[in-house]
Amino acid sequence: MDSVKMAFEAVMDKKIRSFLTMLGIIIGVGAVLILVSVVQGYNADLTAYYEKQGVNKVNVSLVNFDRTNTTDQSGEFMDWVNENLSDYITGVTPSYSTTGTLKYGANTSDTTQIYFGNEQWSACNNYTLDQGRDLLELDMDRRSQVCVIGSYVADTLFGFQDPVGETLMVNGTPLTVVGIFYQKDGGTEESMDDAIVVPYTLNRQMLSTDTITDLTIKVTASTNMTAVINSVEDWMAEHVDTNTSEYTVENGNDAMEAAEDETASLQVVLGGVAAIALLVGGIGIMNIMLVTVTERTREIGIKKAIGAQRSVIISQFLVESTVLSGCGGVIGILVGYGGSLVLGKIIYDMILYPAFWMAAAAFLFSLAIGVGFGMYPAVKASGLQPVDALRAD
Repeated sequence: MDSVKMAFEAVMDKKIRSFLTMLGIIIGVGAVLILVSVVQGYNADLTAYYEKQGVNKVNVSLVNFDRTNTTDQSGEFMDWVNENLSDYITGVTPSYSTTGTLKYGANTSDTTQIYFGNEQWSACNNYTLDQGRDLLELDMDRRSQVCVIGSYVADTLFGFQDPVGETLMVNGTPLTVVGIFYQKDGGTEESMDDAIVVPYTLNRQMLSTDTITDLTIKVTASTNMTAVINSVEDWMAEHVDTNTSEYTVENGNDAMEAAEDETASLQVVLGGVAAIALLVGGIGIMNIMLVTVTERTREIGIKKAIGAQRSVIISQFLVESTVLSGCGGVIGILVGYGGSLVLGKIIYDMILYPAFWMAAAAFLFSLAIGVGFGMYPAVKASGLQPVDALRAD
């Protein structure tokens, strides 16, 4: 305890120098915690984005590049999926889109994404109905000129008016609004709420084509993804003539998993870069402790002359360097928490703060730096000869 008390007295005796010595540790610890927290926030934001879109989706592309073959196998494929994979899936839907101009009265929207889907489109893409009704299988059969709109479209074109039952123009085609989706992405322009879904059987009228090339299968759980993908690939291999057509089957979770791996790697890299600042701080501690040894040479000589052991001298200087680095670590942790909270609110509009284990690890690492970089000055101090030390000015 006496060594710790003396160490704190030495630190407080030269406040400015002690603070400047701790600055490298403060910056290092603070930077590590802030950078890792910001990357965690980015990862959480990215994960939330993919969850809004809907996870556990299998994306299928079936393209016929032989113009003489006009066979469309998408209907047969969707029937097979619903009949044979019903235990593993929520639904299957055509999944292609275009952009265009929506008009209602004097109001227009040029940013809305126009999706072509069936009665299972909303379930496959994680949309929930707020008002009215969803698309029906009957709408597909009758090529009904109806649509379900996102919350942004409802607010932009209709304001406080109830859109259900109203007719809007979509690229010149009149469509009756039969439902509105709940807001799920902030309700802003070009968000997932800036969307409209129409029966895919209107593709000839609105897109001048009957061909369906892209489909989405919504799987009930991630554990079923492999089984569904394997079954789909088996069906494609059996039914698709690769001489005239081509197909792809993609795991929709791959993009999210790749993004998570990327952010994990980025977290390690940024943490490593910030850790360099800790090492620089450790060098600063070693430097200042060497200066301290020089300044207190006579004190060391007196202690050794009255019988102080080398271990006493070593522990004295080690405790002092550890107190310096430990205080720097504590201040750095406070800086890290404060910086994480501020940046999390500014960048992601969420509350971010380092995990407890990160703060504890950063503090222990700062103590280890104090011990590691304080060892050489401490050993040097303990090796001074009493006679030489007492001669020092």
